[in-house]
Amino acid sequence: MRYKGIIFDMDGTLTVPLLDFNRIRSDLGITEGDIAEVIESWPEPKRTQGWQLIERYEHEAGNNNQLQPDVVEVLSRFAAGRIRLGIITRNTMASVEKLLKTKLPVAFDAVLTREFPHMKPSPEPVLHILKKWNLPPEECLMAGDYIHDIQAANAAGVVSCYYKNANGGDYDREADYTVKSFKELEILVFSANG
Repeated sequence: MRYKGIIFDMDGTLTVPLLDFNRIRSDLGITEGDIAEVIESWPEPKRTQGWQLIERYEHEAGNNNQLQPDVVEVLSRFAAGRIRLGIITRNTMASVEKLLKTKLPVAFDAVLTREFPHMKPSPEPVLHILKKWNLPPEECLMAGDYIHDIQAANAAGVVSCYYKNANGGDYDREADYTVKSFKELEILVFSANG
């Protein structure tokens, strides 16, 4: 197998995890279910207020973001190897642009955020990028630190890679591969690409 494209989640994959989802759930009064889906089910103005709270947390995280170790070097080597790079995140485009402008000086070929009509775990964002890149699913890998990333990848037919942070969830069995660092991801990709 040869990977010609790699899609990344942002928070907790390209960056060290900072968002405290237990605190966010508590502040929003969401005890169960997917946070984004629950907020979207609310009537106005509660829905807008819920997203505003999420954006405050994202803004705070954006001001304190730290990249995962070796991310710039590894992504630069991927780009030099003519591998297309993409981001699919439930974050806003403003948050992604801030990260790319201030901390991650790597060019991405495609970026989809929650402004896109579909969010992970839907496969639609992945399929959209595959179509844009004109790649078959088996030539693309998607790396993320949460079950939604793996579910989106699996549903779209791309190779799924769980990026397992310390204290991360137990999603190893759901993904095709598991890595714990960008160095491990680099070995996985380049060993496949020969």
